[in-house]
Amino acid sequence: MANFRKKTWVMLFFSVAWSMWLLHNDVIFKQKIPKYDTMFFLIVTRLCLWLKAVEPDFPYSSSDLLRSAEGLIRWTNSQTLRTGVMWSPPMTNRFKWNVDGSSIGKPGPSGIGGVLRNHHGILLGIFSLSVGILDSNIAELRAVVKAIELSTSNCFLHHKHIIIESDSANVISWMNNPHNRPWIHHKLFSSAQRLASCFDSITYTHSYWESNRMADHLATQGVHRISDFVAWI
Repeated sequence: MANFRKKTWVMLFFSVAWSMWLLHNDVIFKQKIPKYDTMFFLIVTRLCLWLKAVEPDFPYSSSDLLRSAEGLIRWTNSQTLRTGVMWSPPMTNRFKWNVDGSSIGKPGPSGIGGVLRNHHGILLGIFSLSVGILDSNIAELRAVVKAIELSTSNCFLHHKHIIIESDSANVISWMNNPHNRPWIHHKLFSSAQRLASCFDSITYTHSYWESNRMADHLATQGVHRISDFVAWI
């Protein structure tokens, strides 16, 4: 998996070269008029098919890649794992949400996911749902707010210390620095601030993808969900 990025670039090169060679032959020998939008579509389609042949778990279709390259970039970066980065449990009597958002496009179909654990690392709750057409930052923000909403709905978590961890540096910065928040989403921030009064404390921390993988998978699944999935364990 560590070589996935290199494989992607190699396959992209050959996809472009092969598509251009076929177009060249059609123009020279069949006198066809070149259609560059069609060639671009074929390049992306070939790249997608070859990636799926190398990595069967590659989650995107050619139409997804045509809408945006963000999915390919996210997947490629996620395969280059940082060594030594692991999920760490919260302190005693604290509860940690790991949340994530996934968007296929800028904006595009989006999903969010989250996992709640205690200081023993025991799984207490999960969620995975679709949130419509958003960009990745706002999907991440919606994941944070959803974790707060679910915590508020569970009386067991009232007056407890809550940690919300995300791999989005932008969203964590917004939650910790009110002056940096985009005003257009003030309703989400106001809702989060109002609900936070149910807890003794709520802390927002940044984590790398490697320690946030379960939430990432739930968010990716959420993109395609028809109905919301929420479970308390």
